[in-house]
Amino acid sequence: MSDKFESYRHKTRAVIFLLSSAIKCIHGQQKKLIIDHSFGDGYYCILKGQNGLMQKELNAIAVRMNELQRDNKRIKIRAAKADDWKHLRTPRIHTVRPPVLILDKHLSASYEFTNLDLSDLPEYALIPYDRGFLLRIGENGSEVDAFSDTPKLFKMMKEHEKWGRILKVSSIPDLNKQIMDMGFKQMIWVAEGLQEKKIAALADDIAARTGVRVIFVAGPSSSGKTTFTKRLAIHLAVNGIRSRYLSMDNYFLDRDMITPQSDGTLDFENVDCLDLTALQQDINNMIKALPVYKRSYNFVAGKQEILNDTMRLNKDEVLIFEGIHGLNPLIHAGMPDNSYYRVYISALTQLNIDNTHPVSTSDGRLIRRIVRDHRYRGYSADDTISRWNSVRHGELMNIFPFQEQADMMFNSALIYELSILKRYALPLLRSAKKNTIRDRLITLLSLFHSIPDRHVPGTSILREFIGKSYFKY
Repeated sequence: MSDKFESYRHKTRAVIFLLSSAIKCIHGQQKKLIIDHSFGDGYYCILKGQNGLMQKELNAIAVRMNELQRDNKRIKIRAAKADDWKHLRTPRIHTVRPPVLILDKHLSASYEFTNLDLSDLPEYALIPYDRGFLLRIGENGSEVDAFSDTPKLFKMMKEHEKWGRILKVSSIPDLNKQIMDMGFKQMIWVAEGLQEKKIAALADDIAARTGVRVIFVAGPSSSGKTTFTKRLAIHLAVNGIRSRYLSMDNYFLDRDMITPQSDGTLDFENVDCLDLTALQQDINNMIKALPVYKRSYNFVAGKQEILNDTMRLNKDEVLIFEGIHGLNPLIHAGMPDNSYYRVYISALTQLNIDNTHPVSTSDGRLIRRIVRDHRYRGYSADDTISRWNSVRHGELMNIFPFQEQADMMFNSALIYELSILKRYALPLLRSAKKNTIRDRLITLLSLFHSIPDRHVPGTSILREFIGKSYFKY
């Protein structure tokens, strides 16, 4: 398993601790750092009690970070003591205390592996953004790239933060308190209702546009694309628009026509693995209300299968085309601009463990995938984890660069979902081989109180992963 992403993550955690230490040195207890969520090549951060920061202030923090690096060389780590929690104000993992990181008398609980060598950190930069600032981190050994804003993605994240305020949940302790107070049923209903309202608004927007014939739904692995498309179809029907569904997976090239990677494996995340000629021809024919043959893909044989049945898109219908490459301009090349609508879906959790430990959105999706792969594909947690870095690489190359081209974004993360997934994922992870990913996910899930899955609605996106959905897949 490639350790590229893990190594980068370990060093990123060190940069975050260095940042929090520098702010503590400058501001003491007056202003607390909040790592709000991951964003682009780093994190969106807030100084609690201060609305907006000037570059001059951020430069002073960066200077102090450099001084701490120079003077300390390494972050210290030790087992937690009972008195530490008076100062840390961070949740324990039941009876197990996470280790404590120390730098220049600044302490922080450590919920995952952190690179302790301060001389071996990536380049970083601090820039003002919105009411806070961005901590931007370069890839291993490279400088921080020129900033490329993603305002649509940031807007979606702020919307989900608003949902958290409505639910009165922004952290795992908040969530656990609602579970202990038996308020989780109302929380589930409101969380699902907020998503339902968003899907309805999305369908209304599509209905208000003239000439839309194809809706492309794209997003990374385990974002809930399939259930989303089924729920979208219902809301389109409410607007008087019937729809048909087509999966981009049916258009993979025959395996012997795909160029292997350097290690001999096939990268099915690459757009070059698609039969673009057939895909574009079928879409254009359907827009013209011409019949096209239904397709399937035999993953065992690695062959396209063209079926005897045909499908036709009537003039009062739209086609929902779901697949990871739906935002790639190659897919809709030559189509009139008003004939298609692009939706980007991802699962961007806004929960935090504490002020400087946001729950990773990719970890949330990986937990979803571990549960789904075991339930529907017979894969072990080891199998799914071993493939994850390849999946992440494919997303970085083929999905994320196009996300800002979406007409609308949808966040499929449910604020309560890890409390449901815990009972499915923990046994699978505990039987897996020890590694940093497995250990980190076990630590994360151990923080959550469980919720019985009988309270999850049958139409929930979460049902795509845990089963008993009202929809057929």
